[in-house]
Amino acid sequence: MSTRLERVYGIDAEIRRGTYPSVQKLCDMFEVQQRTLYDDIRFLRDRMGQDIVFDHSRAGYYNKSPDKSLPPFELTNAEVFALTIGKDMLSAYTGTSFEPILKSALEKIYQRLPGKVEVNMEELRSMIRFKPNPLTPVNRKTFLDINRACEKNLPTELKYYAPSTDEVTERTIYPHRLVEHQGLWYVIGYCTLRKDLRKFALHRIQHYHLLDARFEPISDQEIDSWLAGAFMIEHRSAEQLVKIKFAPRAANYIRERVWHPTQSMEEHPDGSCTLSMQSPSLDEVARWVLSYGAEAEVLAPADLRKQMQSTLTKALDNYK
Repeated sequence: MSTRLERVYGIDAEIRRGTYPSVQKLCDMFEVQQRTLYDDIRFLRDRMGQDIVFDHSRAGYYNKSPDKSLPPFELTNAEVFALTIGKDMLSAYTGTSFEPILKSALEKIYQRLPGKVEVNMEELRSMIRFKPNPLTPVNRKTFLDINRACEKNLPTELKYYAPSTDEVTERTIYPHRLVEHQGLWYVIGYCTLRKDLRKFALHRIQHYHLLDARFEPISDQEIDSWLAGAFMIEHRSAEQLVKIKFAPRAANYIRERVWHPTQSMEEHPDGSCTLSMQSPSLDEVARWVLSYGAEAEVLAPADLRKQMQSTLTKALDNYK
């Protein structure tokens, strides 16, 4: 589905070709219903000053004043960047529960932006592409209800499936914030069963019930600190010092990013490096280290090193 901004410029361009496009042809081109098309034509006439007329003998539209062009659409460089990413982000979420929410927000932005530089719509679409992580479908009602629980401080009862144990547990949480990470949506909340902050993937919630009560929320700073302390997003245990040595080729990539707020980097003469950081989730670190294969070696802690040895031995058995 195209945005109004794209449609009015596209409709104007099609009419200017002099082919007398019909209502149905324009509806098919821009994937809209007739009511939407008529609204766009009125927008071109009333707001953009175009003399768009329907020729009944040819059953199509034409422009009585073709010399009167549309005003240039202008954006700042930052707005061009934001709009391009927004458009491709929307296409990435097409078919998910978030499509109508994003579409509504982007449509409002498109119609209200001030102008600074002229933009060609075709160039705008070709400048940047947004390639998301694979998305896990989330029920829209679940997303909106849990978001409301976060906003209104409503305790929420959950039936939650944990793939690590293959079990379903019942618990009550005090939900604080929704977070997206690598294509998955989580709610961060205080779990009355575990007596601590926990994350819960929305797609693993099998049943939920928002209670008619209120809880006292903790500060945004505390939530931010909890999230910042994680490696990626997991929290499993007390923080431990993790040290990983990367071979020269992998080290070139490791140097490019900040992997954790507590990290430090030790450089070695051969071009390798050792990354040190505090992490509360050794399982998540292990999965990350495995993605670098033989170019990464866990130096500490000893428990993580043993875990890597066991995992790699089992993996090697698969290829015998």
